[in-house]
Amino acid sequence: MMKIPTILGVLLAGGESRRFGSPKAFAQFQNKYFYEYAIDALKDNVDQLYIVSHPVIAEQFRNEATVSIIQDLPEFRGNGPLAGIFTVMQKTSSEWYVILPCDTPFVTDKLVKQLISFTKDQRIDAIVPIINDRQQPLIAVYHARVANKIEQLLKENKLKMSQLLDTCNVKFITDQDLQLQGMEFENINNKTEYEKIKQKPI
Repeated sequence: MMKIPTILGVLLAGGESRRFGSPKAFAQFQNKYFYEYAIDALKDNVDQLYIVSHPVIAEQFRNEATVSIIQDLPEFRGNGPLAGIFTVMQKTSSEWYVILPCDTPFVTDKLVKQLISFTKDQRIDAIVPIINDRQQPLIAVYHARVANKIEQLLKENKLKMSQLLDTCNVKFITDQDLQLQGMEFENINNKTEYEKIKQKPI
């Protein structure tokens, strides 16, 4: 019998990048696509890896990426990160799911390892960083048992990540709990921020 993966990686690339003006996943930084930084951070830490893609860029991912590309379940398509996470949970069984967005090029393998280190506590449903007083539910780890909660929220058209966290036993971790280099949680929302990071040495 095939062993059920205990940790699965989910890269969310389902947004339309309206503010950015073009698909953020394929923005380049230091000769790499944004999404490749997320894959590099995940690949050695998970048993399997999925990219949840917006339909418009699914084909481009298939040409460029070497991991499985899926799209939201039809009934929840376009319903944001919850739909993407739920889609992967429905597709492949795992105990834990590590979620990353495609617009944080400074995310690291070391950060993912640290997040996973908190999964030993079976009582918790989610491990979510709070950085600079802001919750980071898209750079986080979720237990399989939250799938039912997510499905319920989607059916009620409650699409905010915060609405999921309200129903979960969440372990919030701060930069005090993590060894950070400083920019891991920087996400790039628009072209101005993009131009700014292009000036930074890695």
